[in-house]
This record gives sequence, structure tokens and C-alpha cells, in this order.
Amino acid sequence: MFGRMTVEPVMQLDPGVDLQTAVAALIKAAENVEIVRWIELPASILLFLLVPGDPDSGAVYVLDRKKGAWYVMDFDDEQFGGYSVSQFEMLLKDCNLIDLIERPGLWRTGLRWVVSPGVRPEAAV
Repeated sequence: MFGRMTVEPVMQLDPGVDLQTAVAALIKAAENVEIVRWIELPASILLFLLVPGDPDSGAVYVLDRKKGAWYVMDFDDEQFGGYSVSQFEMLLKDCNLIDLIERPGLWRTGLRWVVSPGVRPEAAV
């Protein structure tokens, strides 16, 4: 589960946009989702969104506060329908995903990362 991480831009807002406006714009674009987890960091915001009634439909979104841009994170693990809350918790606790999320410059540059349980995120070679 997990593996090579891909980060794709979803939408560009104004740099320094207020948090409520940024989140509302993402929720509107994602359509019919609920926020399951919301983690605020100085440089970024991490949201885990689910489609109501589908516990395995979760997606990870990150707002780069400085750039005012939303990104979606995915992994080369053939988990095509999305992730469950327990899998998201594994990303946070066992894979140390916050290490990357709190420093947008690490993943925004296009450098590829590998995220695996029990290991800190590593740059892909």
C-alpha cells in the first residue's frame, strides 16, 4: 500500500487567500464531499475528503498557503477508488506524511517521493 507519491495541482487561488474561502472553493469543485480530517500547519492545510456513504472514497488535498494553490496527492498503489479513514491515519502515523505536508517546497518542486509504512518519506531515485 502507498508507494510513489504523485502531487497534481487542482486549482489556483489568490496567494494568501483566507482559509474559509480556499476550503469553500475546493469543496465546491470536488462536489458532494465531506471533510473528514482537517489539519492546519503554518505553511499548508491538509484535508481528507470522502464521498458521503462511501467509506473507501477518500482523497488527500493540500493547500500551499503561500502560493494559494490546492493539490491532490495520490500514490502508485492501485487504490483507484480512494482511501479509507484508517488508511489515511496510516499515512499520517506510520508513513509520517506530515513531514512532507508541512514543507510544501519539498513536494511542489516536482521531486518524486516514496511513502511507505514504517519509513519516513524518501525522495525517489
